[in-house]
Amino acid sequence: MNFCRFSEVAKLKWRFWLDIRGKIETQMLSKRTKYVAYRVFKLEDGFYCDETANAYVRFVDCDSENEAEKRASVVCVSTKEGPHGEEPDTQRRVDGWMEIAVGNFFNDTGEDGGVEARFESRRPYGTDVLIVQGMEFRPE
Repeated sequence: MNFCRFSEVAKLKWRFWLDIRGKIETQMLSKRTKYVAYRVFKLEDGFYCDETANAYVRFVDCDSENEAEKRASVVCVSTKEGPHGEEPDTQRRVDGWMEIAVGNFFNDTGEDGGVEARFESRRPYGTDVLIVQGMEFRPE
């Protein structure tokens, strides 16, 4: 299945770094609900990905970018199993896309303004072809 809700997505053939940010207003989300932000992507057939990246979620009006970067998680983006059989942080979805959790947050009253999810990798690539659908926010 090759489903995408968007008519266009970004296709990266060569990159020096990758910095993807998604933002949503908390008033658009359900109150008293825990959410997870995901980066949704796929690779062209025959290509694989094996990298680490910094990822975080922050409330834009409360947390500075510097504070959020200090507490960022390091995630392992891999489309194959590790050398000792460990599972990567990347998961394959039923719609054919892959996703990796960027972070989570609790939307208490829906009055916290914007929440931003950021995924950043500074490793250059020239061989993989990355297709990015974007960031997805959904209840845990």
